[in-house]
Amino acid sequence: MSRRVTLLIALFALALVGAAAAPWTLRENGLSSALSDHMKKRYGLDLTVSGRSTFAVLPIPRVKFENVTLHFPDQALKAEGGTLRGEIRILPLLFGRVELSDFDLSDSRITASAQALQGLNWGDAFKSRSRALHARRLVLNHTKIQWADLKNADLDVAELVIRWVGENEPLTAYGNATWRGERVILSEASIHPDRLASGGISPVRLAIAAQSARLNLEGDAQLGVNPGMTGEGAIEARSVRDFARWSGVKLPFGPLVRAFSVKGDFSFDRRRLSWPSATVKLGDDKLEGTMAVHFDTERPVITGTLAADDLDLTDLFAPFAQARTSSGGWSEDPLDLTGVTGSDLDLRLSASSAHLGKLRVEDMAASVLVRPGEIEASISRAGFHDGSLKGRLSLASADGATEFKSQGTFTGIEIAPFLSSVGEPRWITGQAQGQFAFEGRGKNPVEVVRQAQGRSTITVRDGELVGIALGDALKRVEKHPLLASLNWKGGRTPFKEAQAQIVVQDGIGEVMEGKLKSADLTAELKGEVLMVDRTLNLKAEVSSTASPSSALAFDIDGGWDDINVMPDARSLIERSGAAKPLLPIHAPADRLAPEAAAH
Repeated sequence: MSRRVTLLIALFALALVGAAAAPWTLRENGLSSALSDHMKKRYGLDLTVSGRSTFAVLPIPRVKFENVTLHFPDQALKAEGGTLRGEIRILPLLFGRVELSDFDLSDSRITASAQALQGLNWGDAFKSRSRALHARRLVLNHTKIQWADLKNADLDVAELVIRWVGENEPLTAYGNATWRGERVILSEASIHPDRLASGGISPVRLAIAAQSARLNLEGDAQLGVNPGMTGEGAIEARSVRDFARWSGVKLPFGPLVRAFSVKGDFSFDRRRLSWPSATVKLGDDKLEGTMAVHFDTERPVITGTLAADDLDLTDLFAPFAQARTSSGGWSEDPLDLTGVTGSDLDLRLSASSAHLGKLRVEDMAASVLVRPGEIEASISRAGFHDGSLKGRLSLASADGATEFKSQGTFTGIEIAPFLSSVGEPRWITGQAQGQFAFEGRGKNPVEVVRQAQGRSTITVRDGELVGIALGDALKRVEKHPLLASLNWKGGRTPFKEAQAQIVVQDGIGEVMEGKLKSADLTAELKGEVLMVDRTLNLKAEVSSTASPSSALAFDIDGGWDDINVMPDARSLIERSGAAKPLLPIHAPADRLAPEAAAH
């Protein structure tokens, strides 16, 4: 064979290869019609091609259709616009049929109805894979998915690959999309739909991650009368506040909770999601116990029984700290429980040690209940500075106002260490016991305090007043009354018992009974505690048991955070013979001499 012939054959072969590899634009609709028939028969999809159809043979037979429309019956799902690409199966092509082994849909807009999709007979669709060949892979690129009956659930899909080779292989998926402005990555999804459709059990794997949350689970699922799943999984939120704001999921204490995660074996069905043995992390704290989310109620209810070695509850009580302004007064900002009562909560907590800001308790058992517009927290027991305490606190919103209620009892508490723990000077020692009950109602903390009602009692036994020796002060006031006002500070006053009872009415607390008893003196306390202004207006009368005529009065006033204690100047001057004439005379009329009254 001559070189010229060889060259011509080579050129002809090269032309054939080039023609096979190059896409052919088809003006007739025969190819699209054949594919439309196949889509309708095999998948129940209606396909319409409004743009060009392109066909190529090498390296593998493939087609491209522009400006397509795909939709299920009853508008369950509809894809409009974009480009549909696919690989053609060779064997059916030899018999004049067009069947695609892969679908690639890009730059399209999909609208869907969740309710209509649920109504489709998916069981028959999955079972039919054993009787006919189906596409092995579906790829979505740069596609928007909009839901007709789901609020704020639209997706901008950058890439989604769904692959299912055959009935003995799992359906797998991966990809990423943007939801509510945040990128969501589906790194792994695996399930056997044919097993589920036939009533069997399918292994399931799922891993989804976003900036604020992460979900991983692995287990077995089944459909039927009571569909459900069991396995092992983990839910993590780097910030519950950010996750709730991004996802729109309403959670109890959502704006207040730091990083949160729950891991362990779980079971899931229509009624609830439960972890019979879970490890929960709340910020840096680790808790163990059980948790569940119930769906068979009007609102989702989260329940749990958890225990921790150490527990920080400071963040959960942040709103109470915000009841005061930076200057120390009560806040006038409106009280709103909506953001922290998004779903119901029934939680039992126990901790070897727990702290709330500067306060720390030991061996605590507590519970938290959240209902619509209502929060209730209680401590059934807690060790506190060598003693114990228990109490209950509730907040409930109604008619634009919030009702505050609290009550509690405490016994055997060493009061000096308590004062130190909250940053106050140790001005008194001894063991304290008592009880309190307060309530108020208002639109903001100022109104709640202004309308506060309640009562509190406290008794301190076998203690000392630190920084003042009342016995020595009484002795000095007998000899040098005016000098006593200058050097009354210093020393200690031991006592057997000190007690006080305060009754609060409309934000003003009146000291109904205040007494201190020691071996050589007694003291009585009277006056008012102004809760709105956070100030004191008290007077203490101290007298010697050996000589009742020896008495000394103190004025106690100032703000709660800056209490001022000073001997009463008038009583000291009255005791001073030299200074007494300097006092103005304000004698009652009935005590004036007859002749003075006559004038």
